Amino acid sequence: MVILKLAYRNLKGAGIRTWLNIFVLSIAFLAIVYLKGMYNGMQDQSIRISEDTDKGSGQYWCEIYDPYDPLSLPDAHDVIPAVFDPLREAGVMTPVMFYQGAIYPDNRMKNVMLRGADHTQTVMNMPTSKMNVEADGYLPVMLGQRMAKSINVEKGDVFTMQWRDGNGAYDARDAKVVHIMVTDNSTIDVGSVWMDLALLQDITRLENQATMMVVDKSYTGELPEANWSYHSLFDLTADIRNMVEMKSSGGSIFYGVLMALALLAVFDTQVLSIWRRRKEMGTLMALGMTRMTLIKLFTLEGSMYGIFAAILATLYGAPLLYLNNMKGLTMPMDIDNFGMVLPQTLYPEYSVALVVGTIVTVMITVTITSFIPVRKLARLKPTDALRGKMS
Repeated sequence: MVILKLAYRNLKGAGIRTWLNIFVLSIAFLAIVYLKGMYNGMQDQSIRISEDTDKGSGQYWCEIYDPYDPLSLPDAHDVIPAVFDPLREAGVMTPVMFYQGAIYPDNRMKNVMLRGADHTQTVMNMPTSKMNVEADGYLPVMLGQRMAKSINVEKGDVFTMQWRDGNGAYDARDAKVVHIMVTDNSTIDVGSVWMDLALLQDITRLENQATMMVVDKSYTGELPEANWSYHSLFDLTADIRNMVEMKSSGGSIFYGVLMALALLAVFDTQVLSIWRRRKEMGTLMALGMTRMTLIKLFTLEGSMYGIFAAILATLYGAPLLYLNNMKGLTMPMDIDNFGMVLPQTLYPEYSVALVVGTIVTVMITVTITSFIPVRKLARLKPTDALRGKMS
């Protein structure tokens, strides 16, 4: 207890030098918590959006479908297995069909993915019921807001759509935009034209066929066995976790630079303190303080920088982090071109484990940094210290 009081008085007596070190450490502490919270929030939001819109609790893929092989897309469809019928009737599973096509808005050609979904489905959080309308003889289709903006069309506009049916024959019809969908999931928006599944099956002459089956996110019952491969939500969102992990690893360089600058200040302060307080150390040793106790004293002084830095960061950082958590960080719309499920506004998530882990990490590094220059005091002789020398 005596050492603790003495360490506090020494820090207090150092004046502005102490507060500068504490302030620099608090900035490093706050930056680490903020960036890690932002990465955690990005990952959790992206997974929640994917689960809510198109992935559910998992998906069944037909044998030919491979999202990473575009050459397989023309044949990526098969007859829906009968074992899925009970779950389809219960409303916990819905089929989705992908088919390649092209559209010609304003006499411009654009390759698109024709996506068919049952207009009565409730598994995916999408306004598919809007596609079940009469369109004056046109094919009723639904676009995402990003897709509509990229081809410069609005609700009610008409454009020509072309595809190659299941028999290999080319066909074309005029399509009418009956609804423009607003969604945070750009992967079901950009480059996609949605229509009712029955209509897509009819114009492609692929009756009762689909590419995948999406399982409702709330379904926890037993899943049927089929010749279609099942992919869980964890497997489907692996790319999101890998991206966030890669970004977090890159951010570690930034953490390292901040911590290095802060720890350098602590290290220099310890070296300067040992050099200027030689006579004080000799006096303490002459009064009976052992070398190990002296080392503990100076190491404790350095460790207290981390304690006060955490307190200071909490005082001015907590309101800032709370405000950021409420407002979020709005990203430009160009972020949709990444091809990832990234919401326009990111909301960080700060957990107790994140804050405590950061505090512990900062405290350990500060303590080690404080101890390194203090080790030489183990060889210090009281007589040399009283004369202002370092033995």
